[in-house]
Amino acid sequence: MTRKREAGNRILMSGVADMRDAGIDVTPGQMTSMALETIYRGLSFTRAFAFLRNRREGKYLAKMGFGEGARALMPQLGFADGYAADVFHAALASDRVIFIENARDPTFAAKLPAWWKTGLTGARCFVVIPLCMGGQPVGFIYGDWDDSFPSVSLSQAEFSLLNDLRALVVRAVERRTQVEVAALKP
Repeated sequence: MTRKREAGNRILMSGVADMRDAGIDVTPGQMTSMALETIYRGLSFTRAFAFLRNRREGKYLAKMGFGEGARALMPQLGFADGYAADVFHAALASDRVIFIENARDPTFAAKLPAWWKTGLTGARCFVVIPLCMGGQPVGFIYGDWDDSFPSVSLSQAEFSLLNDLRALVVRAVERRTQVEVAALKP
């Protein structure tokens, strides 16, 4: 299977435009769902998940997913929000999109957490799109490709579209937070 990059980029551009046009009434959940579907289809991911941080439980938990077996995998996809020396916490701390070209490289294995190794082992390469508000992670979007995509790379245009998409989701979260804070004021 090969990625149809030009068609995929049109899907990404269209999805980002739809998200921009969604208006201020769209909820963070709706915006995240739009973003997840856009990147799943646009980048031809094998699987894609949205993880949200649950501060009360001190965990990141998969809340939405696309791809074969995604729904069955979601209960296994969670981890403590306390810092660990792995690629996911590094992405969240840096607030930058991270692309891992070869997750199976033995020298990279130490940077992969146990929950990933047990739940997402079929992935050959993946992307982590952190969602941070005011320097604090609120979640991230994850997408991967399996062996049906032997070689994957992302262009600068694709990274730019992923950053646009990420900013739109974060903006929706910020709007919701502002509304909630304003509602608490007497």
